[in-house]
Amino acid sequence: MKTVLVTGAGGFIGFNVVKMYSEYGWRVLALVHNKIPNELYNINNVEIIKGDVTDTVFMLQFEGKVDVIAHVAGLAKDIGPESVFRKLNYESVTVLANLPKEKFIYVSTSDVYGIKDFGVNGISADESTPLKEYPKNPYPRYKIMSENWLRENCSKYVIIRPAAVWGEGDLTLEKRVIDFLSTSPYIVHFGRWRGKCRWPLANVKNVAKTIVAVSETDKFDNEAITIIDPKRTTIDEYYHEIASKNFPEKKFKNIYLPLWIGKLIGFISTTISNLLKLKEPIFDPTFYAVHHVSSNLDFSGEKMEEAIKTLEEKAAVKI
Repeated sequence: MKTVLVTGAGGFIGFNVVKMYSEYGWRVLALVHNKIPNELYNINNVEIIKGDVTDTVFMLQFEGKVDVIAHVAGLAKDIGPESVFRKLNYESVTVLANLPKEKFIYVSTSDVYGIKDFGVNGISADESTPLKEYPKNPYPRYKIMSENWLRENCSKYVIIRPAAVWGEGDLTLEKRVIDFLSTSPYIVHFGRWRGKCRWPLANVKNVAKTIVAVSETDKFDNEAITIIDPKRTTIDEYYHEIASKNFPEKKFKNIYLPLWIGKLIGFISTTISNLLKLKEPIFDPTFYAVHHVSSNLDFSGEKMEEAIKTLEEKAAVKI
């Protein structure tokens, strides 16, 4: 039985990664920074540890004890102090990747491709697409820095680039839409796509399966893998699906606004939120969110599908 250290095990993605490793017969050291989900106690072969991934002295206890490190912890937000983004999304990588291990798996983001129209004229982004910061935001900036650092300093790694992660137990992405719809009679779309742009959903189980898959094979070593569901969902379909599930008696109308209005609203929200040092935006959309929901984010998931297929075939042979 091999041992994996999973950081961010108390979060939505991290919990599902811990669960998936356990299902495939791994022993898991689940590193939690703050609150421990009760569900973690019910998973087999899991040892729960509280600690800080950026604490170099604390992390030394794992020397010689793990075969794989799956670094899921990080700060994925529209707003926040630059120093916190750097600490959690970059400095933590330089600490963890220096620990003795067979392989380092890093959860990055599809935002490293830039937030712009992909999939137009049949051209989608894939793992060979050049990385680009757009719009300027600490979140993708430090993810890009971490990816570059790994290429230069880590002998064996895999970079996981999830798109918009969703699934059972999601209290971030879906909750944000619910909060907006609870106070608005409208579903608002900005820009030329008028809600028909692809919203790049990535089911959390696909994220977790891919991470376990690259832990059990060397086929994807020193490469990146984009995580996105095969089904194409537009941002309008996504909003209406959440609306019908959570507000079945409420009828929402679509309204369409020019992109410049969305950017203005987003700039005001982001500026005020940062000035007040808030942990969550004072209102939606933020400047960063406007770019997301008004862009056709069409990525290739072929490598993800290949990795998951490899894992499932290997599991079938064991059975």
